[in-house]
Amino acid sequence: MTHNTTNETEAAPPEVTPEATPDVNAQATPEATPEATPEATPGATPQTPATPAAPPSVAKSDAQVTAEEKARREKEELDKEIADALGGQSVDELVEQSIEDDAAKSASDAADDDEPAHIHHEMRRGRISAIRGDDVFVDLSGDKMQGLVPLTQFDRQPRVGSIMDFVVDRIDEEQGLVHLSREGAVSRATWEQLQRGAVVEARVVATNKGGLDLEMVGGIRAFMPASQVDLRHIENFDRFVGEKIEAVVQEIDRKSKRVVLSRRQHLQHQREQAKEQALHNIEPEQVIDGVVTSVVEFGAFVDLGGVDGLVHVSDLSYQHVKKPSDVIKAGDKVRVKVLKIDADKGRISLGMKQVEPDPWIAASQDIKPGDGITGRVVRTANFGAFIEVSPGVEGLLPLSEMSWKRIGRAEEICKAGDVIRVQVIAFDPGNHKITLSLKQAQGDPWADATAKYPRHGLVTGKVISTTDFGAFVEIETGVEGLVHISELSTKRVGQVTDVLKIGDEKEFRIIDIDPEQRRIKLSLKQVEEVAPSEAAQAAEAAAQAQSKPGARRQPKHKKENLKSGLGSHNGLGMGLGDLKL
Repeated sequence: MTHNTTNETEAAPPEVTPEATPDVNAQATPEATPEATPEATPGATPQTPATPAAPPSVAKSDAQVTAEEKARREKEELDKEIADALGGQSVDELVEQSIEDDAAKSASDAADDDEPAHIHHEMRRGRISAIRGDDVFVDLSGDKMQGLVPLTQFDRQPRVGSIMDFVVDRIDEEQGLVHLSREGAVSRATWEQLQRGAVVEARVVATNKGGLDLEMVGGIRAFMPASQVDLRHIENFDRFVGEKIEAVVQEIDRKSKRVVLSRRQHLQHQREQAKEQALHNIEPEQVIDGVVTSVVEFGAFVDLGGVDGLVHVSDLSYQHVKKPSDVIKAGDKVRVKVLKIDADKGRISLGMKQVEPDPWIAASQDIKPGDGITGRVVRTANFGAFIEVSPGVEGLLPLSEMSWKRIGRAEEICKAGDVIRVQVIAFDPGNHKITLSLKQAQGDPWADATAKYPRHGLVTGKVISTTDFGAFVEIETGVEGLVHISELSTKRVGQVTDVLKIGDEKEFRIIDIDPEQRRIKLSLKQVEEVAPSEAAQAAEAAAQAQSKPGARRQPKHKKENLKSGLGSHNGLGMGLGDLKL
């Protein structure tokens, strides 16, 4: 790098005095001589005269000579450091390179921006004036310049004289042409205008395993992944082939001429706008017509014109619906009622059955508590069974009301499809609830249990369960008795199962009955004993009556001697008649 010191050398040398500052560019020698050459000043050009030496009459001290040498060496080191840093380039070249690098970095940042600005074009209306080869010429209203549109942008060759709307892509003032694109409200970007986030129009030309192949204006090829074709999953993409679709530019690779588009993102943006407008117009209790967009296990989604609402499976029909797909499918036009709106979460709850007449209102006129009705079992649960008593009206038959005996599952008594007779024990039409009873419709078996099962009588029963203290025996449906372990045998019994097992059918003797508590005590060991006769039972009853205070005693009969047929006087003079017992 060259340092110009001409201004310093052309100036008149100052008078050198002992106090003067030494010239750092002068050649450091023990004595200044008049024969100093241009080389005495480092960095001086050949045309630059050397600094005149100090007059001989002025002598430099040793301190001055040392300072000059130190300054010269520092300057040489600085020049070398700058030269190494420049790498052989001049300062001007270095500055120019820095400007280019900054511009390249700015362009790269713009290309990598996740949300670039959308392409905005001016809309112009014009009349087609001529068609020459692959170019269509357009006369623009209020403009002297000629418009030019590629013929490939038209579905079919346009008619000369027709008026259409165009989008201004760019203006070529040198040739006096306005380059246009034939489209509606969507920009058809060229490579120079294409940006990430721009909404473009493209035609689907083919399908592949990964999605769609598209072509934009100007022959720009693009790809759309399968996940970006629609808001919902689509099995077959063939229906899109040949169609023009609007999409958002997701990725651009200008070097490899690669563009990735997303129709899903564009539809989502349109949906959000329509959803906001629809939420503003929809109110609770409003009845609206819609189209079923999808059916899921828990219900169906209905498009209300920009926003989807959910019809829960319980609100599809008054009748029980096991699978929503059994009563509704995608594409069906339905009428729904708005039940609830959650504006914060953007959710709308809908109902289909709410727009139909309520069958519970009619049922309330015909059904009353205590009535016996016939119904069909529609399904069973671990807590009972649901019985349809009329179309759209279902009642609950609890497990405890199915039988007078103990049961573990509803299927032990009934199954889906069975027609049974039940009794209404509770009815709440306002809350759509009916409680039914099967055992009460069949009658209480304990109502005449005392007459059917007297004390000391014998009954046949089936062992249904055993415990440590005895066994439970079913005498008839709903009537059970207990055989205590002490009543199993006259011998000592270690375990109940040593004598009785579940399923055994045996004869037992009733030793006690309590209809109010619904209890019967049975005995197995007393079955072998002779039952008391009726006379003995009567005597026992009379004895108990005599033992009561105030009761009259019956006179005792005098016992008479038994006599033999021989008499006491005839024969041997001794007979059995004199024998007293």
